[in-house]
Amino acid sequence: MTKPWFDQGDSFIVVGPEGCGKNLLIRNQIKTMKGTQSAVIHCNAQTSAFHVIQKLNQMCSQSTGSQGKVYRPRDASRLIIYLKDINLPKPDKYNTIQLIAFLQQIVCYKGFYDNNLEFVFLERIQIVASMNPSSTVGRHKISTRFTANVRICYMEYPSNEELCPVYAEFMKTILSNPQFAGGQMANSSKKLAQFLIDLYSNVK
Repeated sequence: MTKPWFDQGDSFIVVGPEGCGKNLLIRNQIKTMKGTQSAVIHCNAQTSAFHVIQKLNQMCSQSTGSQGKVYRPRDASRLIIYLKDINLPKPDKYNTIQLIAFLQQIVCYKGFYDNNLEFVFLERIQIVASMNPSSTVGRHKISTRFTANVRICYMEYPSNEELCPVYAEFMKTILSNPQFAGGQMANSSKKLAQFLIDLYSNVK
C-alpha cells in the first residue's frame, strides 16, 4: 500500500495502534529498495529539529551550487529519514510542536533554514514517519497544516483470517524440527495455528 509513495519519494505517515505492524511494514519496504539508505529517529518527548539536522549532517554531504547549500545522501542514491512515534514530542506553550513545524518546512519547501538563516536544499531525501493515534496516552495532536501536505496510511490490527497463514508458517518451521515426532507434525501447523488464534480470541 505504501510502495508507490516510496517509489515516488512522497512524504507520508503510517498511523495505527500499538503493535499493528507499522514499523515492520516500513522497514521491510525499505529493505527491498536498491541504492537506498535509511536513518531511524526514535522520537520521545524532547525530540526536536536539532535531532533531524544532526542525522542529516551524519548521512549527507554538503555542497554549494547556484541555488545555495544542498544536502545529498553521502553513501547512496537515496536517503529515507524514518521518524518513529512522531507525535511523542511535547507541544510548547503556543501548542506548537517544533519538530512538526520543522518537518512541514522540509515537506513544503524541500529544505530548511540553518542557524545562519541560510536556506539548505535537500535532494533525494524522503521523510517517512509512524505514529499511534493522538488519543493514545502520551501522544499529541499534530498540526493539520503538516498532515495536509503528506500522505497518510492507516493500519488496523490484522484479522484472524489474516493471522492464520502467518502463524501457520511459524508453526510449520518449528514443527519441522526432527525433535517433534521426526518433523511429521509439520502437516498439522494450520490446525495448530487456528487453535492458538481461537484460544487467544476467547481469552480476550
